[in-house]
Amino acid sequence: MMQTNMTAQRRSGGLAAIAALAAIWFVTPAAAQNVVATVNDDPITNVDIAQHAKILSVLHKPASPQAALDDVIDTRLKLIETSKFKISPSQADIGWALGFPAREMKVDPQQLLAAFSRAGITSDQIEQKYKAEAAWLMYIRALNRTLEVSENEVNAELARRGGGKAAIYSIRQVIFVVPGGAGAAVLESRFKSAGALRSQFTSCDSGEALVRSAPDAVIQPPVSRTAAALPAQLKQILDHTEIGHLTPPSRGAEGIVMLALCSRVERDDSDAAESVRNELLSKRMIGVSDQKFAELKSRAIIVKK
Repeated sequence: MMQTNMTAQRRSGGLAAIAALAAIWFVTPAAAQNVVATVNDDPITNVDIAQHAKILSVLHKPASPQAALDDVIDTRLKLIETSKFKISPSQADIGWALGFPAREMKVDPQQLLAAFSRAGITSDQIEQKYKAEAAWLMYIRALNRTLEVSENEVNAELARRGGGKAAIYSIRQVIFVVPGGAGAAVLESRFKSAGALRSQFTSCDSGEALVRSAPDAVIQPPVSRTAAALPAQLKQILDHTEIGHLTPPSRGAEGIVMLALCSRVERDDSDAAESVRNELLSKRMIGVSDQKFAELKSRAIIVKK
């Protein structure tokens, strides 16, 4: 039995997409089904062709009856061949396969599913098509386990995209406590105290003693946050704050709050690198996949009624 390991990235988004897929059940008028072709004795009906024509149309691909028939044949051949090796994609695999056309169209998988829904495509047809795509890729990867993408290639692609680094912020929260029910005078006094402290605070090390000597002020232990984990507005404020200094005071749940920016460093973004690695590997697989599928199709027995 051929198997392949799933990366965390493949699972990311894939489960959500397939959950949406599972929730789609279309009620369509009953239609007469006529067998119009067979592929290795597996029947293809006029309904299959009509459904795949809609799929191709949503994907902005040629959707003629012949193109739709070819798409059904390709789907069936992939399922027939991979079933010989007991390759059974999980729901996450199918969702991940659905992510490929979604990325090409620059939409979320859920948005693509919604477009399929509006076009009147059944969930069975969608699942069958992307199950075939997922199984086929698992099959190709199992046959080409030695195919790799080097670190130099990954780094070069990250550099080309101008990414590959993630900013890490080390921050400490400084709070001037405001008792519940305190009036405007107390609030104004705390703001003035915070402003005065901010003008003197130039280092997280020396600034800690300043905070502890100030009445009604506390400083929290340092925490680290990635840029992606910060709200966009807060990230912008921190990016305009000098290292070792405090952000402007603001009203918080406990009182007047400022953030001490203790450090801001760049590190390699392993998630971005893994994403690029998978993309490059998938592109490399395309040539291998096309050749293998051409051989498979040349041996298939395709009969049009």
